[in-house]
Amino acid sequence: MLLIFVFLLALAYLGLMFYLWRGLLSEPRLTGFEDLPDVSIIIPMRNEEAFIETTLNALKEQKYEGKWEVIVVNDRSTDKSPEIAHDFCEKHPDFSVIDIPQNAPQIASPKKRALNAGFLAAKGEFLLIADADCVPPPGWLNSMASCYANGASVVQGSKANNGKKNFLHAYQRLETLGFTLIEAAGFNRNKPILASSASIGYNKELFFKCGGFEGLYDLASGDDDMLIHRMAKIEGTKFAYNWDPGSIMPTAPVDSWKVLLQQRARWGSNGAKYESKAYSAFLFCIYAFFVSLFVLPWFNWQLFLWFFSIKLLSDFLLLYRGAIRLKSLNLLWCLPLVELIQIPLFTAAVPLGMLGWYKWK
Repeated sequence: MLLIFVFLLALAYLGLMFYLWRGLLSEPRLTGFEDLPDVSIIIPMRNEEAFIETTLNALKEQKYEGKWEVIVVNDRSTDKSPEIAHDFCEKHPDFSVIDIPQNAPQIASPKKRALNAGFLAAKGEFLLIADADCVPPPGWLNSMASCYANGASVVQGSKANNGKKNFLHAYQRLETLGFTLIEAAGFNRNKPILASSASIGYNKELFFKCGGFEGLYDLASGDDDMLIHRMAKIEGTKFAYNWDPGSIMPTAPVDSWKVLLQQRARWGSNGAKYESKAYSAFLFCIYAFFVSLFVLPWFNWQLFLWFFSIKLLSDFLLLYRGAIRLKSLNLLWCLPLVELIQIPLFTAAVPLGMLGWYKWK
């Protein structure tokens, strides 16, 4: 019975990988290029004194012919990042800071509150979001806004982990590539699965039309994919993935396995809380496959190796296809070891997330 159950889960996983692989091949053609939009870049910030000045300087160097502004939303920081941000913005008229009061009620997802505050103050029609610890390349703003002007309602940008030459960072770089390709495949099909707020933009009117973050503030995550799923329900919404190598957003990896597990626990805490029960069921099947791979070695090593090989091969085919496009083939060297570590990591992350074993900065 267990063998049949695992076999069915493996088939479902193979079907998903094939669906994603095909999605990478089906890039949509957008039409109707308009004038470059007015853009508001929103940067939610909490305790980012080590990064925020570098991030703001990188934004200052963006080359864009349209009107644009940067809004930093200080989410009750307790370090020197508010001082750094205010000092910078006083010297640059197109940059401003919004401060969330220190006595604001504690909620599960303060980042959503910070983003919403920035959106309400934004003057641009295209809301472009980036994290405070990311350093966008000079062509990022122009590339993302051009996708929007070419007919997209929502634009997802590529991202890549930087970091040191150690295995922990190599693990995150390869895993980030996988998440990036899932995003790309869904956006290419105009049926988004995942999204990332490290580099994403969407129409301001669409954000409020779909209900924004209403009903999501009590969830630890979901400011990206849960919101995008809502937007997909609005008729006429068009999604575009930005493959431009000159706009890839570098993101900082975490520096310990414990923090990585906490991060994954936060991501996995809302699996059963998506508005689409079908999507939650889909996530459950994927998680069940990981659990089965974790359990199988205790009963039958041969069966484990057989099913693990299926997963490894299907993942490799997807990653290889995307790595060619993103010029990241050098990341694939550690795939077998990453896959082995990923099984117990994901198996533990979901129950830990449901138990609340994570924290916002």
